[in-house]
Amino acid sequence: MKSIQLIVSAIIIAFLVTACEKVIDVDLKDAAPSIVIEAVLMEGENDFVVKISKTAPYFDNSPSEKIDHANVTLKFNDEEIDIPNSGNGIYSLPVNALINTEYHLEVNVDNETYNASTTMLDKVMIDTIYSEFEEGFGPRESGYYVYIKYTDPGDVENFYRLTHSLNGEYQNTESDLRVFNDLRNNGNQPKTSLGFKVFEEGDVVDVNLIHFDESSYDYFSSLNDIIGGNGGPSGGAAAPGNPLSNWSNNALGYFSAYNYDTATIIIGE
Repeated sequence: MKSIQLIVSAIIIAFLVTACEKVIDVDLKDAAPSIVIEAVLMEGENDFVVKISKTAPYFDNSPSEKIDHANVTLKFNDEEIDIPNSGNGIYSLPVNALINTEYHLEVNVDNETYNASTTMLDKVMIDTIYSEFEEGFGPRESGYYVYIKYTDPGDVENFYRLTHSLNGEYQNTESDLRVFNDLRNNGNQPKTSLGFKVFEEGDVVDVNLIHFDESSYDYFSSLNDIIGGNGGPSGGAAAPGNPLSNWSNNALGYFSAYNYDTATIIIGE
């Protein structure tokens, strides 16, 4: 059975480091075209950007349909903010996002309403960043690997994502997707790496430790499963599933609140 392709804007995170980012292409199981809503709310005063489109058949080479006639409303505390359309399926407005606050996003398209919620958590600080030269073995190449240490808050479950830039360029390929929780490190000071990413002397590496809620983690964790060939939420299926979405009404995508700390290292210094 042929699959369709959902263009997933993984980051999303472009909001952290750049106004322009690559995309992750993920094969999804056959389905009728669906609404895709991608939104990331950053802590503090930042442009809040919502992207709305539709999925397209895998063998259709035309761009995915952008939705410019939606009504988008952000709700939190006692406030409601309408997010205006900027064209090409993008809705944007500066928003001052506060920690320990739950945000609700409502999107209405063609009289269909889609809702999602997320909570802005406090940031978790990077205690240390360092690099080590390691000899290659198995799939690992010889070279410098970057590690961070952080102190996990021990009173609640915590969920994380690592992103990074190399020499000023945001890295956003399938192998750069790094998500994890504190199941084995609750309240400890663990170290974690950027996976199999190898660096050279003189490279400048900026690392972001993102702290987000469980629904955000579920989305990126299931996306990671799909990229790894495990079939997503229903691993073992003949065709990959869709990433777990926190949107109602069968919409795809995610609404996530990001708080993060950043550390920089020059390899070999």
